[in-house]
Amino acid sequence: MQPQGHVQVLLNILRGWSPQDALDAPRFCISAGVPDAPIKNAHSAGDINSEVYFETGIPEEVVSKLRGVFYCTTPSDIAHLHGTEMGHDARQVKGMGRSMMGRGQVIQKLKRTQLVWAAGSDLRADGYAVAQI
Repeated sequence: MQPQGHVQVLLNILRGWSPQDALDAPRFCISAGVPDAPIKNAHSAGDINSEVYFETGIPEEVVSKLRGVFYCTTPSDIAHLHGTEMGHDARQVKGMGRSMMGRGQVIQKLKRTQLVWAAGSDLRADGYAVAQI
């Protein structure tokens, strides 16, 4: 997850978000399955059928749209959803399961009319970021 988290936070900063907003944004994790994964029924890393995990904050409707028909419980569900699902093994993680999304702190040097430092600390962990001059 670490490189995925780095890219997601960096892209948010490049979009003009503050370090705090970039860290607070909900994340997703592709192919998080590893042999010692704390999540039950996780596939092994590299498996073409590996899961995609979405953190709380990404709407359930989005996650449902990405899911495959194997999440349907009745034939009428399958008939109703036919053609609207994308077929991914998409799962939403909540509570302590969010620990798989990583955590971080960011200090950013900004050159405006004068030098300014901006900092952010991830709400998923304890800690803080302080820009020192």
